[in-house]
Order: sequence, then structure tokens, then C-alpha cells
Amino acid sequence: MINILTLSEDGTRLAQIMRLISECGNYRTTRASGNPSLLIERGDSLDAFDVLIVDAASIDQAQLPVITQLCDRHSRLTCILLVPETSEQTLIAAMRAGIRDVLGWPLEKRTFAEALLRVEAQRTQRGARETQVVSFISCKGGAGTSFIASNVAHTIATLQQKRVLLIDLDQLFGDAAFLVTDQTPPTTLPQMCSQVARMDAAFFDACLTHVSDNFHILAGAGDPTKAVEIKEERLEWILGVAVPRYDFVICDIGQCINQLSILTLDRSDQIHLVLQASMPHVRAGRRLQEILLSLGYPTDQMRLLLNRYARHGERARAALEEVLGMRPFQVIPEDTKVVSDAMDQGLPVIKTARSSGVSRNLQTLAENIVCRTSIGSGRARARSDSLFARMLGRGATPKLEAL
Repeated sequence: MINILTLSEDGTRLAQIMRLISECGNYRTTRASGNPSLLIERGDSLDAFDVLIVDAASIDQAQLPVITQLCDRHSRLTCILLVPETSEQTLIAAMRAGIRDVLGWPLEKRTFAEALLRVEAQRTQRGARETQVVSFISCKGGAGTSFIASNVAHTIATLQQKRVLLIDLDQLFGDAAFLVTDQTPPTTLPQMCSQVARMDAAFFDACLTHVSDNFHILAGAGDPTKAVEIKEERLEWILGVAVPRYDFVICDIGQCINQLSILTLDRSDQIHLVLQASMPHVRAGRRLQEILLSLGYPTDQMRLLLNRYARHGERARAALEEVLGMRPFQVIPEDTKVVSDAMDQGLPVIKTARSSGVSRNLQTLAENIVCRTSIGSGRARARSDSLFARMLGRGATPKLEAL
């Protein structure tokens, strides 16, 4: 899957290009508003992208000398220029600047799709890393979303020997980092967002908590008042830069659906619904599922995780399975002492009680996520009818804990 950065000074055209990309294939996309000179200060963070699409009103406004610098600095970056006029002189000037394809406006879908397929074929030949983005979301507080997300991320990194990034997107009291490490995070997601213009590989790395060589954490806000400082376009850039560096990116979304969570879910290969076997979770879980379906996420992308399960919950479990039309992808048993001990020590449960039922089932969950990554590779969704999603993402933002 190729990682595409689209640049335009026209917001309407930028939205049209993004929509057309989603119709052309299964690609990860990042938007940036501005001209190519904006990217010069972003340093080696552009190494995360395979394609740079520059939309310009004219060949002069395309800033060809700047594009030449970008192509020279980032040899694996394929540049596609979109301009209204594609004369022979324009094609020659673009070729000299290092641009691979010049396409006219309005875009013709077939030609655009072919250009992207050529880049994807080149990336496949290079054997580039294929990243899986796995999100955990719930409909009620206390469901155990952060505990599961952080422990699964640690287990995939430790036992499966994968390179893993855990992103804490819980906008209430993000504390996922403190569930698996005693390190104090050097920075938080809102702080990183405020300095995104200076982000290069070294800066990005310095913002992470390094639990081990292959397990890193981007800490959450930790304060609901700070969470409002996370802007959609800045989070989009961070995700665009971060995702290609890892085998797995695990996102703890929490229980709120808004622009930020939709942005993350759009990039997710698997969406895990963390619920409990109780009647309140039946109704709220169904509402969560309905919202996700209305946003364009198919049921085969969703996984039901049943947490804190005890035998007396069999009736509620049966009701949950019937109402959602889903069987649990994994069941995590109730064990208050084991979980409390791990959380109190700030250590993953695999270290505090490896032989416990909670630990064994989390290990199985991690194994299944890794083994089923091929399911996520077919996540191309019909985004043509996602206008409702965009309207919802920029309008009302229902908080699921209130359902």
C-alpha cells in the first residue's frame, strides 16, 4: 500500500483529489494545504511518503525549482503534477524538475488510477514495509480499551518481534503509556501537534517513549483541556509520517467519535470494539456499530472483543452476539486482582502474571491480529458514499459514553 501526500492551496480541489484517490484504490493519504515550499522545512519526514501530488493553478505556481529540491533530497518520492494546462512546454519543464506524471484538470479517473498503480508496482518491487493500523474503541468508560490496546501492543512487539507504535488518542485522561512502562513520556500528542512544522525523523523519535528497541509510545493528552489543541490536519501529518516506520500501529481511541477518531479509523485495517457482557453494553454497543457502519466501515473490518467476561454474563453475551450479529474475536476473562496488580505496577500483564487467563488470552489476541493482517489488506471501502462521514466529522460529534 502506497503512502500519498497531496498538496494544494485550493481546499475544494484538495477534497476532490482525496475523494478520487479513495475511488482509485486502497491507499493511505495525507493532505497538506499550501505550496511546495511548505515542505522544504519538513526535512526527512517526507521519506515516509511514496507519492507527492502537487495541485497548482499554473506551471509557475507549481514552484518547479522547489519540487526539484524535494525530488533530489528524497529519491524514492514520486511526484505527480496536476495543472489545468498540459502543453509540450509544460511537460518538458516538469520532466526537468523530476516530476513523473503531469495530469490535466479536471482529473480523469482512469489516467489518475494508472499513474498510482505504476508507483505501487515500483514500491512492491522494492519490498517496502506493509504497515497494519489497528484501532481499539469502546462505547463506555471503564471497558478496558486502554488496558487491552497497550498490552496487545507490548505483546506484539515482545513475542511477535514486530516494530510497534502505540498512539494514545483517548482525549479524556490518556494514560495508556503508564500501563506498560514507568517512564515519563518526553512529550504528548498535543505538544507534538503544536510543533509539527519542525518535524523531522530525529524530532519525531525524540517525542516518543522508547519502551524497547521495537516498541514505542506516543503519549496521550492526559488532560481533556489539552486535547482540544490536537488539530485534524496536524494529526493527519503525524499519522502520515509515523505509520510507514512500523509493522503495526496500535491506536487507543477511547470512546469518543469526532474528527480525530474518524481520521484514525479511516486509516485503520482492523477496528476492535471493546465491550463487556452486560445489558448496558448491548444497547450502547449496537449504537456504536450503527455509527461505524454509517461512516462507511464494513462489518468484516470490525472485531468484537469481550472483556472482563465471567460465566454469569452468558445471557448478556448471547444478547450482544445476537444484536451485533458478531461472535467475539477474543474473550478476555474477568480477573480483577491480576489486572489491578499490573496497572498498579505500571507493567504489562505478561510480566506480572504471564500464566494468568488474562495474559494468555491477550497473547492469543496479539497472535490473531498478526496472523490475520491479510484480512486488513482488503480494506478498500466504498468511500463514494462517505459524504455523511465527512459531514458528521465536521459537525456533530456524539460522545458514546452518553448513549
